[in-house]
Amino acid sequence: MMSFFAILLLLITLLLVYCCYSLYHAYGVLKRLGIPHPPITPFMGNGIEILKTSSTDFQEKWLAKCGKVFGYYLGTKVSIVVADLDILKEIMIKQSDKFVNSDAEPQIMIEIRRNNNMGSGLIFQKGEEWKRVRRIVTPTFSSKKLKLMMPLVEKGINSLCSVLEDINKKGQSVNIPKIYSQFTLETMLAVAFGSEVNLLKGEGSALSEAAAGFFTDLSEPLFIWEAIFDSYFPTLLKYLSALGARTLPLGKHMKVINDTSLSIIKSRREQSHNGDKREDFLQLLMDAEAPDDPENESSIKASRVLTDKQIVGLCFDFMLAGHDTTSSMLAFTSYLLAINPHEQEQLCQAIDDYYQENEGASLYDASQNIPYLDWVLHEALRLYPPGPTTARVCNETCTINGVTFLKGFRFDIPILKIHMSPEYWDQPEVFNPKRFSPEGKEGRNPQAYIPFGSGPRSCIGMRFALMEAKACLVSILRKYRFERSPDTQVPLKMVVAALQYPKDGIFIKIAKV
Repeated sequence: MMSFFAILLLLITLLLVYCCYSLYHAYGVLKRLGIPHPPITPFMGNGIEILKTSSTDFQEKWLAKCGKVFGYYLGTKVSIVVADLDILKEIMIKQSDKFVNSDAEPQIMIEIRRNNNMGSGLIFQKGEEWKRVRRIVTPTFSSKKLKLMMPLVEKGINSLCSVLEDINKKGQSVNIPKIYSQFTLETMLAVAFGSEVNLLKGEGSALSEAAAGFFTDLSEPLFIWEAIFDSYFPTLLKYLSALGARTLPLGKHMKVINDTSLSIIKSRREQSHNGDKREDFLQLLMDAEAPDDPENESSIKASRVLTDKQIVGLCFDFMLAGHDTTSSMLAFTSYLLAINPHEQEQLCQAIDDYYQENEGASLYDASQNIPYLDWVLHEALRLYPPGPTTARVCNETCTINGVTFLKGFRFDIPILKIHMSPEYWDQPEVFNPKRFSPEGKEGRNPQAYIPFGSGPRSCIGMRFALMEAKACLVSILRKYRFERSPDTQVPLKMVVAALQYPKDGIFIKIAKV
């Protein structure tokens, strides 16, 4: 009879053979589909290379080697990078029903939301529920509703200009991203949660501290490791995520945000009979109701409104998507204007001309009716898209232009790579707002410029973000100019991850007109 150790050795051997076969089979998916991919490391896939560099550097390297489509593995999970504009048009617009879902929400965030009974918002919502919630939320971003929220934005802008005045008097350069970060967080807290706190003046609250802490604790490597770990130990990952949700600061920040928001909603519902309502995103969601759906006449009222926990989830997503992206947009635009004084003067002249022709115009109207301002912001977003990459998930196996996407495949859209491609842009590294004039846009493939995504799943808060940024720049440039200083780094050293930001900040001077 076989000894115990012989049996144990046999079992270990069989287990190793099984693991090797499983890995061989898992790592053969892309090859079987004819999709090129980088060399893999067993168990990690291509995770080590991504962790050592960054996802965007990884994309750029292998797009150059493999062409406009290649695949890679995080653990054994398959992702496909697509830089082919014709395929992207099919994915994001023409066949978007087969790619309804965005990337999966990190497991730790799922656990944190579950602990707090917070809704999943819209960013990670899936399928029919995403469509339902999107129908309810979309009218909230109409021109009429945006205009209602403008006084809250103007209040934040006034505080910002007051801070810039103090900076100007000191005559020193300032790290402008830090100032804009405080401004946009202050504005988002006011608009999304009805919380009025002057962060620019050094004030604070439990909600503002929790929101600031949440952004500080976000980590892209954490999510990369989660994807790898999920390949082999999904059950263990859930236990670890549940533990982390209860012990890490991230969970504590979310609890403060959730509890404070629910308290505000409860208070407003109790006072609703007074007829005195705030015009902010939170209130608009409380009042929101989906329009009639001609395809579903039997829909009941309950399916056309939002629950309180969904409202909190949406407000959180609104803050999450609108804080860093808008502050980044403003910081990079200010930097580009500082190092391109000719374009800055053209913009200032366009602002002056508008007010000369429209004396007494509101800030909202001015921000929406100065074409050169649009061109400047779009060019800044081309050079420095806040999210250098975005992702979708295939929910129905299909073949597009010879590339097969299996159900469950994740695919990456390398926004920054597309925006900086000489194939679509002449001298892509040069700041040239006229690219976005009617003449400049003529003949250009629309998918070559996608800072907010494209199609039905594009960023729903895009119009608010642009309104806030444009109103902010109009107010500032009527009084001040951005100037290059000895501290201004040209070119900027960038850190590119889930978001991109300047490694050493952006130091510029604020000069009075």
